Amino acid sequence: MRYASNFKQPTQKEQALIRRHLIALIKRFGNARQAALRIGINPKYMYSLLDGRKNNPGDAILLKIGLRRISHIVER
Repeated sequence: MRYASNFKQPTQKEQALIRRHLIALIKRFGNARQAALRIGINPKYMYSLLDGRKNNPGDAILLKIGLRRISHIVER
């Protein structure tokens, strides 16, 4: 597994997608703290993703919020 630092920063569109998934989890579980605890991430980290202080979650976090990172290999 590659770490988030090995990937380029998400675009604004990708950051919005992450936020939308986090907001959906918050609505499902009632509040951000409960959502974070239910999916197994630190509530402070979830708040940091929501407010933009953190914007490049690793693959494990993406899977927990219902997303995945795809990289493509192409010929030169």
